[in-house]
Parts: sequence; C-alpha cells; structure tokens
Amino acid sequence: MRIEHDPMQCENCGELTHEDLETVENVPRLDPDTYEVHGDATEVYVCGGCHAIVGVQ
Repeated sequence: MRIEHDPMQCENCGELTHEDLETVENVPRLDPDTYEVHGDATEVYVCGGCHAIVGVQ
C-alpha cells in the first residue's frame, strides 16, 4: 500500500481521504520485539479526527 495512491482506513472514523491525514515527523523507530529505539526517525500518518495511527512511512 502506498499512501500517495491508496485510500486509508481508520478503525474509529472509517475511510479517510488524504486531506483527513496528519503527518507526525521525527517519530523514533522501535524494535517490535524489544521496544528498543533503533535506526533513524520516521514519519507516522494519523487520522485528523481521532489521531489514531493509520500508517508509517
């Protein structure tokens, strides 16, 4: 899925347009097993209505 082309879905608000998304920059990357911070920061896309995470770059 590519955020530039594909529709996004929020668990709480339903289908989102690209105008409904907000970008949070410089979010630390976490190892999913150990929760340790590693690597460069990334961008996270959140729903503009409820701020749930809907995508990670």
